[in-house]
Amino acid sequence: MQHVAPTSPRMAIGRSRWRHHALRVLAPLTWAVCTPVLAGTLQGTALYRERVALPPDAVFEAVLEDVSPADAPFPVPAGGATGADALPLPASWQGKLPGADGTVLWHLDLLPEQRYRLRRTYEGKPAPNRFDEIGRWKRPADSRRLDLYVAGEKRAQFLIEADGSLRKLDTAGKPITSDLSDRLERLPQPELIEPRLKISGLFIYMADAAVITLCADGSRLPVAMEGDFRALQAAYMNARPAPGKALLVSLDGRIAMRPSMEESLPPLDTLVVEHFISVSSQANCARASAKRPLRGTYWKLVRLGGAPVEVSAGQAEPQLVFATDAQQVSGSGGCNRVAGGFTLEGDRLHLGPLAGTMMACTNGMEQEQRFLKSLNHVERYRINGQQLELLDGSGAVLARFEAVAPR
Repeated sequence: MQHVAPTSPRMAIGRSRWRHHALRVLAPLTWAVCTPVLAGTLQGTALYRERVALPPDAVFEAVLEDVSPADAPFPVPAGGATGADALPLPASWQGKLPGADGTVLWHLDLLPEQRYRLRRTYEGKPAPNRFDEIGRWKRPADSRRLDLYVAGEKRAQFLIEADGSLRKLDTAGKPITSDLSDRLERLPQPELIEPRLKISGLFIYMADAAVITLCADGSRLPVAMEGDFRALQAAYMNARPAPGKALLVSLDGRIAMRPSMEESLPPLDTLVVEHFISVSSQANCARASAKRPLRGTYWKLVRLGGAPVEVSAGQAEPQLVFATDAQQVSGSGGCNRVAGGFTLEGDRLHLGPLAGTMMACTNGMEQEQRFLKSLNHVERYRINGQQLELLDGSGAVLARFEAVAPR
């Protein structure tokens, strides 16, 4: 094995080849646990999927490459040994914090490589009332502050207290003046969640192996061949311009532990595709992170409440467009056209009154009625990159849309 000194804190095995034996290896799936043994030296075990004998003169060569996307939307987190000493990882915190309309149970996992997982559960609210998030954490040098980022956007700030608890700060980074709880207490042992959320990432499928690099936190995960994987695989194979080309995909998924392909290795964090949404010809995360405007964008409905949206052959796709020159919204429920007014103030959004056609369709009527009914309860909206979420007064997601080109 060739040892190469790393030149970047974010490195991965990039290429591998066998002399006299052509074999393409997807490195994230085949590189076993690597541990630094000397400064500038990396040691590990290389595995390959094909169960074929290698010639006696076979040679394995590994090259370290910086795989950080050139357009990486998140900052490279700062922080030194002090932060690592204060936060042995992985670790979990939990606590109940006040929300806009009730109590929210927060569960925060801090992971190595400055990544985090967050679950917020809105107590006393009907399902779906649990929302997961992944991103990167940053500990500014010589500071007790802990910042959480998703694709470069700061989501929350905490102060690390002497007892190990995390004190929630306001948007300006100041302590919250209130008689209500503002602390997350550290759990005795890590209790890592398996986040279930909307995911955008760069996907590659080749040589019967699949891997994805997540736009939210830059993590690189194998993809399980279960759930809605076949739909993702088929769409990718149809869209890829060349074998091994990474394409931006969007899906609903879950990060779960799955056994390694080699029994001697521990289980791995793996992406499970629960619902494939779309594939793009884009080969970077810029499109996923670039925030689209509410007005003037064609918003395709992809999820209604907790269920994916289904569109039958020959049926119009449910969608909304907010006009740029008037307080008007128009769209389709999948069968009937709908139009009306809207009011907008900050992130507050109210729709209506809405009117529409009254055609009867063979498919999709029940879904359309649920969609149109949900629009009456919209109180707020939230845009993350190419995704629009319409929220009710409790913060629960009523409907989720994806910015796409109009059909």
